[in-house]
This record gives sequence, C-alpha cells and structure tokens, in this order.
Amino acid sequence: MKEYIELEIICTTEEAAEIATAFLADYPFDSFDTQPHEGRWLLRGYILAESWAECRDEALSIAATYGDDVRERSIEDENWNVGWESDNFRCVEIDDIMVIRPSNTPAPTNPSAIDIVVAPQMSFGSGHHNTTRMMCRLIHRYPCRGAMLDVGCGTGVLSIAALKCGARSADAVDIDPWSIESTRNAAELNHLTASLRPILGTVEKIEGRNYDMVAANIMRNIIVADMSRYYAALNTGGRLLLSGFLEEDYDAVKEAAEGCGLSFMDMLYEDGWVAAIFEKR
Repeated sequence: MKEYIELEIICTTEEAAEIATAFLADYPFDSFDTQPHEGRWLLRGYILAESWAECRDEALSIAATYGDDVRERSIEDENWNVGWESDNFRCVEIDDIMVIRPSNTPAPTNPSAIDIVVAPQMSFGSGHHNTTRMMCRLIHRYPCRGAMLDVGCGTGVLSIAALKCGARSADAVDIDPWSIESTRNAAELNHLTASLRPILGTVEKIEGRNYDMVAANIMRNIIVADMSRYYAALNTGGRLLLSGFLEEDYDAVKEAAEGCGLSFMDMLYEDGWVAAIFEKR
C-alpha cells in the first residue's frame, strides 16, 4: 500500500487558497481539495511520501506564505480516497448548460442541461474549480465535431463534455493512474466507452495523431513547455483550449501559443483564473 502525505493549510481567504494551490501544483501533488472551514478556508494537498521528501521545504515555504496554520501527516491511499469521494464530491451546475455529478445523485431536472457523471477518485476535475467550469463553457460555446484530445484528463470530465457536445471521439491522457481509472469509470457511467480512450502517460503518447480540439487544464509551465506538441497535434482549423493558470500567467501562455502560429479567439475570467481558446489557421 502506498504511503501519502496530507498537507493541510488554513487560509484566511479562498483566493489565498487558490493561489497556494497554483504554486503547489508545480510539485508532484496528486490532488487538492479546498472547502470552507470555521470562517476561513481549508486547503488539503495529497502527495506520495517519496515525492514529498524531495520538495518538502519548498512546499512548506509556499504554505507558510499563504496560510496561517500548516500541518502534515502520513496516510494510506485506500483510506483517504474513499473518504474524499463520499464526503467532498457534490453536484455542480454550470450555468444552465451542464451538470457534473457523482453517480449517487439524481439526473438534472433541466432537460436541456448536459448530464455528466464522473467518478473522481481524488482526480482533478470534479467541476468545482473555476478552471474546469470555464473549460466546459468554452467546449459548449465552440463544440468539436471531430476528434478531441484531453491533456491531463483528471476525471475525464472535459472529454465527456466534448463528446456530449458533438465530438466524434476523445483521447484522454494523464500521468496519474488514478485519473486513468476515473476516466475509464466515467466513460462507463456515461455510456461512452466506444468513443473515449484513456491513455496513461504524457502528451508524447499521442505523437503522430491529429485532433480537431485539444484541451489542457493543467499548470502553466507544462502548457508552455508542450505548446509545440499541441500545435502539431491540431488539424488546420482545430482549436486549443487552455486553462489552469492565473491572470498574471496569461501573457506567457498567449506568447507561447502565438509563437507557435496559433491565433487567439476568446477567453474567460473567473476569480483570478483564466481560460483561453486559440485556433490553428
């Protein structure tokens, strides 16, 4: 059984918790969870103990900068995952266009809302975070009619959203085995196993394949580093949807996209986070 470290940070504001999450995401945390706590905000991060040993000092420095109280403890993965699924994952409504929900909640009463059922298993993508919601809005606003690539798929929610908005097929790539399992389970729950393919690994795993949409809701550094791969994977006329970064990081992302030959189309802001869409013309 794997040993994990649970890092708890009590933040004064939700914004502080989100900024801390953005900085901690540069390190190999498996997942994050933020929720109200006694008038403040509790941020929890989960990371393998062996990885924690390599980045502990840097992570604790970030935690101390944005939090008032910081704690760490060892836990076993079989226990915290089940607890998180049952206690923390709730139904999320995105405007009146989509509902993201666990399988133990009823389908939406709004007949026009796209119903997305996910099996989180501590993977990023329950729909609660601003970036996931904005990406879903862009997928709905600019639907894909061909093949879609979901980079850093988490629960597979963006793949499922794209498929339910008209995409023909979706490849969902992630380096986290939990995410691949979550995506596989979500494909079954949404009856999309024939059109959604989970792939364990990095974006290099799809080299040579082409898509009409590429979506990456991951940290800025990875987006910038892999921008040329996203460009190469897009068909002419294909669209690249990006999020997972703060407003102050947008210029670096935009510069990298335009440097590869992508053209800006649209963007969304929400509580300091950004989602943007570019086109390969």
